[in-house]
Amino acid sequence: MVGLVKLVGIVIVVLGVVYLIKPVMMQKIAKYWVEGNRLYIASVINILFGIIFFSAAAKCSWPIFIGIMGGLSLLKGVVLGVLGPKKAVPIIEELMKSSKRILRLMAIIVLVFGVFVIYAV
Repeated sequence: MVGLVKLVGIVIVVLGVVYLIKPVMMQKIAKYWVEGNRLYIASVINILFGIIFFSAAAKCSWPIFIGIMGGLSLLKGVVLGVLGPKKAVPIIEELMKSSKRILRLMAIIVLVFGVFVIYAV
């Protein structure tokens, strides 16, 4: 599980770099996930990530950090699932209308989060 968490961290870093270089990609990816019922798939994926993070937490160098990230991922998955597309999509769409400067700031946060995940494992 620890290797899987490290892989997730690497993917997060790559996404952060891509978003930083090309913030429009963040909008395109968000648009993909809000179409139809894909939000429910995103919800399940977040719940699975949460379970993976929790499973790996005890074997990591920073178990509390990885445990908190697992809890946040679980919470995000549950909230997305409970809110459903009718309530969550307008919020996501409003966020994606942000300026490129704000999108780049979000990209930096994603990048730093990914680096911390890799380091913590």
